[in-house]
Amino acid sequence: MLGSDDSERREYASHSAAGEDENTGSQVAPIVRLKEVAVTTGEEDKDMLLYWKAKLYCFDKEGSQWKGRGTGNVKILKHKNTGKVWLVMRQGKTLKICGIAPGSAEVLNC
Repeated sequence: MLGSDDSERREYASHSAAGEDENTGSQVAPIVRLKEVAVTTGEEDKDMLLYWKAKLYCFDKEGSQWKGRGTGNVKILKHKNTGKVWLVMRQGKTLKICGIAPGSAEVLNC
């Protein structure tokens, strides 16, 4: 009786493994068609002066400890017309802004 269960298990395992590689030929049409949308980040009219990856921490005064705000890309951007400089940090996967600060061109020697 135990021998028949083992052979059934082996037969099932061989069928399920073969089924993974099979191409059924069926195609699924998308339910919703999405239109391409132009996304503006606000960085279009700025020149990138510097770019690097970093981790952002903020000091929590109540807990007296540093807390992580995110890991991502840091850019120093200079506006083409006004010459104002900004430090912008975006999270790696979502590209949400997690840090932004104004700077001065004199300090950066731009």
